[in-house]
Amino acid sequence: MDFMIMFPLQDYFLKQFQIDTAMFSLVLSSYSFAAAIAALIGANFIDRFNRKSAAIFLYVGFLVGTALCAVANTYSFLLFARITAGIFGGMVSGVILSIIGDVFPIEKRGKAMGGVMGAFSAASVLGVPSGIRIAMSSGWNYTFAFIVLLGLPILVLAILYLPSLPSKMEKQKMADFSQLINVLSKRDHLVALAFFMSVILGGFTVVTSIAVFMERNMGFSKTQVSHIYEIGGICTFVSSWIIGFLSDKFGKHKVFLVLVLLALLPILAITHLPKDLPVYMALGVTTVFMVLVSGRVIPSMAMLTSAIRPEVRGSFMSVNSSLQSVATGIGALLAGAVLIQLPNGTFERFDVVGYFAVGFNLLALYLSRKVKIVS
Repeated sequence: MDFMIMFPLQDYFLKQFQIDTAMFSLVLSSYSFAAAIAALIGANFIDRFNRKSAAIFLYVGFLVGTALCAVANTYSFLLFARITAGIFGGMVSGVILSIIGDVFPIEKRGKAMGGVMGAFSAASVLGVPSGIRIAMSSGWNYTFAFIVLLGLPILVLAILYLPSLPSKMEKQKMADFSQLINVLSKRDHLVALAFFMSVILGGFTVVTSIAVFMERNMGFSKTQVSHIYEIGGICTFVSSWIIGFLSDKFGKHKVFLVLVLLALLPILAITHLPKDLPVYMALGVTTVFMVLVSGRVIPSMAMLTSAIRPEVRGSFMSVNSSLQSVATGIGALLAGAVLIQLPNGTFERFDVVGYFAVGFNLLALYLSRKVKIVS
């Protein structure tokens, strides 16, 4: 939710800090690139710690970074706060995916990843619209305070219920960079990493600008923008479990192929919406977009966690988390660079952003055929 809420809050940042879309893209990408650097450094030693201990420590740091966003009153301080949140947030996601890979066998990983995406959808349904309403009534700073309050009980649940997974590499020296070298020196690993980067780019080039495009170009109110996340989140919550089940039953590669081809349609539709389109039809397009674009991630994550052996899975997923963050940062910067804001506040060239997204999806489709399942 901390990352997702940035998109509908974009209009607040543009107005309060008197910045353009390129500067806002820097706020988005600063989180992503900080997460990338932290995850890449963490890849060297993350497998040497108990997975549960690492996840809890990093999650606490993430909450601290989010709390800093709640007290940010200048553009530069907000940038600093997002970097802090990114440092910890980038690493914790890799640890969580490693836990899933360690706990669930390959034949059940699709359903497990569907559960993870279902939680992501729940955040969209419950958290993002609530965050938007809080911003409307009290200010965007209070939205981040709300996220911290939501995170505290989750921290308690993690302490109580996350499985303890001791390190299998405790005797290795902390200064030994062999793990990182091992991950980056194998061609199969690099293919899998490039594959998932292209999956992320295929969605985030468009996702970062949907909310502000709907407000400025389609005339959506902030309440109607919240409906995008409510309706899309509910549908995605249901579809995530179904897609996870189908991935386990029919195979991750096949389901991914179908979802990518289907996702191309709403990607092109949402980036070519006519201004006179009724609200209910626009919401239909955004909902289908969310279901299919997020749906691609479920089989791709299951494929990714299965492309690496357990003893180096933590390091691999940390590197992947790093590159995933790079991909989201590139997506945000690319969209910010392509979009042009006109004097009346509307944006042009969203269609070009859509073409980039289509290209990244086709690249992901090609690379998916080269990902080898080993565990």
